[in-house]
Amino acid sequence: MTEQFHSISAQRGAISAAQAGLILVLLLVIAGGVVLLTGIWPPEEESPAPPVTAAPPAPPPAPEITELEEPVVEPPAPPPAPPAPVEEPLPRLEESDDAVRDAVADIPLGTAGQQYLIPGNIIERSASVVYLMTQGEVPYKLLPVSRPKAAFPISDDGTQVVTDPAGFERYDALTQWLQSLDLESLLSSLEWFIPLFREAWSYYGEDPAAFDMAVVMTLDLVIATPEVDLSEARLIRKEAVWIFEDPAIEGLAPIQKQVLRMGPENAEIVKAKATEARGLWLDQLSGSM
Repeated sequence: MTEQFHSISAQRGAISAAQAGLILVLLLVIAGGVVLLTGIWPPEEESPAPPVTAAPPAPPPAPEITELEEPVVEPPAPPPAPPAPVEEPLPRLEESDDAVRDAVADIPLGTAGQQYLIPGNIIERSASVVYLMTQGEVPYKLLPVSRPKAAFPISDDGTQVVTDPAGFERYDALTQWLQSLDLESLLSSLEWFIPLFREAWSYYGEDPAAFDMAVVMTLDLVIATPEVDLSEARLIRKEAVWIFEDPAIEGLAPIQKQVLRMGPENAEIVKAKATEARGLWLDQLSGSM
């Protein structure tokens, strides 16, 4: 009986083991089916990821170096050009006296010069002076100087008559006046009126443009006066006047003989002044061309 009990118990134990194996197989089949049908695998333990270290901040970008351009400075606008001076119209010849007086008002002219400006027709008279002197004449009536009132002094030693040198001093005042004139300022002030001088020159039937060289010819005549010692030049009586015995002296132009009668010292001053006037006149003409 006892053996039967153990046999039955072993049989029960064996069944239980078989059942347990069957159950295990069934569980594996079910689990595999679930995996195949769902695609869900059991989670795997992930290996711990290495710690993420924060990357160091990127350095700030280097500033871009650009070549600095100099600022363009616009040049200041030029100031407006001053209006061109309006040239005063040249007065008519017959109405030019006051304009001439105003033009030379600041130039010292002495008493003789001021007297010359008092009568009218200043430019016409001046053109007449040049015209007569070109002919070799001395325009006493048109000049602000008069002939010496004393008689022409002579020296008579019984054998010959010559000019008395004491008479030369009668022309000292005239020479000093000529020497004092500021010819550069005077000619510069009268340059504007040259067209009127040419117009007045045409009244003699001459080419107006010929006036320019007529002035030069007049001055050349004075400059060309020879140097003569009148104290040794014999005089002879002809009717009521004394003339030079030497035809070379007597044949000189009246204006040249007048320069000689002023004496060698005065004559030198007059000729030097004429030379100065000639140079200034030609410079003025060349500058206006």
